Amino acid sequence: MKRLLGMTMALAIVISMASPCFAENCFNKLGRGLINGATGWLEYPKQIVETSKEHNIAVGLTWGQIKGVAYGVARTGLGVYDTGTFYLPPYDKPVMEPKYVFEF
Repeated sequence: MKRLLGMTMALAIVISMASPCFAENCFNKLGRGLINGATGWLEYPKQIVETSKEHNIAVGLTWGQIKGVAYGVARTGLGVYDTGTFYLPPYDKPVMEPKYVFEF
Protein backbone atom coordinates (compact mmCIF):
# COMPACT_ATOMS: atom_id res chain seq x y z
CA MET A 1 0.00 0.00 0.00
CA LYS A 2 2.81 2.41 0.86
CA ARG A 3 4.52 1.62 -2.43
CA LEU A 4 1.36 2.42 -4.40
CA LEU A 5 0.93 5.69 -2.50
CA GLY A 6 4.56 6.62 -3.17
CA MET A 7 4.25 5.86 -6.87
CA THR A 8 1.04 7.88 -7.08
CA MET A 9 2.68 10.85 -5.36
CA ALA A 10 5.70 10.65 -7.67
CA LEU A 11 3.45 10.53 -10.73
CA ALA A 12 1.46 13.51 -9.47
CA ILE A 13 4.65 15.52 -8.98
CA VAL A 14 5.93 14.68 -12.48
CA ILE A 15 2.60 15.59 -14.08
CA SER A 16 2.36 18.87 -12.19
CA MET A 17 5.90 19.82 -13.19
CA ALA A 18 5.35 18.89 -16.83
CA SER A 19 1.95 20.53 -17.27
CA PRO A 20 3.33 24.03 -18.06
CA CYS A 21 5.58 22.39 -20.62
CA PHE A 22 2.65 20.69 -22.33
CA ALA A 23 0.55 23.86 -22.19
CA GLU A 24 3.23 25.93 -23.92
CA ASN A 25 4.43 23.17 -26.28
CA CYS A 26 7.99 22.80 -25.08
CA PHE A 27 8.52 20.08 -27.64
CA ASN A 28 9.12 22.76 -30.29
CA LYS A 29 12.20 23.75 -28.31
CA LEU A 30 13.26 20.12 -27.99
CA GLY A 31 12.91 19.58 -31.74
CA ARG A 32 14.81 22.77 -32.52
CA GLY A 33 17.59 21.69 -30.18
CA LEU A 34 17.90 18.23 -31.69
CA ILE A 35 17.92 19.58 -35.25
CA ASN A 36 20.45 22.32 -34.52
CA GLY A 37 22.67 19.95 -32.55
CA ALA A 38 22.76 17.54 -35.47
CA THR A 39 23.06 20.07 -38.33
CA GLY A 40 25.29 22.74 -36.79
CA TRP A 41 28.20 21.59 -38.94
CA LEU A 42 26.31 22.82 -42.03
CA GLU A 43 27.13 26.40 -40.99
CA TYR A 44 30.67 25.87 -42.31
CA PRO A 45 29.81 25.53 -46.02
CA LYS A 46 26.84 27.89 -45.66
CA GLN A 47 29.00 30.74 -44.38
CA ILE A 48 31.61 30.20 -47.09
CA VAL A 49 28.94 30.45 -49.80
CA GLU A 50 27.15 33.42 -48.22
CA THR A 51 30.38 35.37 -47.64
CA SER A 52 31.52 34.61 -51.21
CA LYS A 53 28.23 35.93 -52.59
CA GLU A 54 28.36 39.01 -50.39
CA HIS A 55 31.99 39.93 -51.13
CA ASN A 56 34.07 37.68 -53.38
CA ILE A 57 35.50 34.17 -53.45
CA ALA A 58 38.77 35.11 -51.74
CA VAL A 59 36.94 36.61 -48.77
CA GLY A 60 34.60 33.63 -48.73
CA LEU A 61 37.49 31.17 -48.56
CA THR A 62 39.18 33.04 -45.72
CA TRP A 63 36.69 34.96 -43.60
CA GLY A 64 33.84 32.62 -44.57
CA GLN A 65 35.70 29.65 -43.14
CA ILE A 66 36.32 31.44 -39.86
CA LYS A 67 32.68 32.48 -39.65
CA GLY A 68 31.57 28.97 -40.57
CA VAL A 69 33.54 27.34 -37.79
CA ALA A 70 32.36 29.92 -35.22
CA TYR A 71 28.71 29.74 -36.27
CA GLY A 72 28.86 25.94 -36.44
CA VAL A 73 30.21 25.63 -32.92
CA ALA A 74 27.66 28.17 -31.66
CA ARG A 75 24.69 26.50 -33.38
CA THR A 76 25.70 23.03 -32.18
CA GLY A 77 26.24 24.30 -28.64
CA LEU A 78 22.91 26.11 -28.63
CA GLY A 79 21.25 22.97 -29.96
CA VAL A 80 22.63 21.02 -27.02
CA TYR A 81 21.48 23.82 -24.69
CA ASP A 82 17.95 23.83 -26.13
CA THR A 83 17.78 20.04 -25.90
CA GLY A 84 18.93 20.03 -22.29
CA THR A 85 16.61 22.83 -21.19
CA PHE A 86 13.55 22.12 -23.35
CA TYR A 87 11.31 21.94 -20.28
CA LEU A 88 12.23 25.48 -19.17
CA PRO A 89 10.63 28.62 -20.68
CA PRO A 90 10.85 30.42 -23.09
CA TYR A 91 9.80 27.77 -25.56
CA ASP A 92 9.28 29.60 -28.85
CA LYS A 93 12.09 32.16 -28.74
CA PRO A 94 15.22 30.80 -30.47
CA VAL A 95 18.57 31.96 -29.14
CA MET A 96 20.11 32.17 -32.63
CA GLU A 97 18.54 33.56 -35.78
CA PRO A 98 17.63 32.05 -38.16
CA LYS A 99 16.00 29.28 -36.17
CA TYR A 100 17.58 26.53 -38.29
CA VAL A 101 20.76 26.42 -40.38
CA PHE A 102 18.87 25.77 -43.62
CA GLU A 103 16.74 28.91 -43.34
CA PHE A 104 17.98 32.00 -45.14
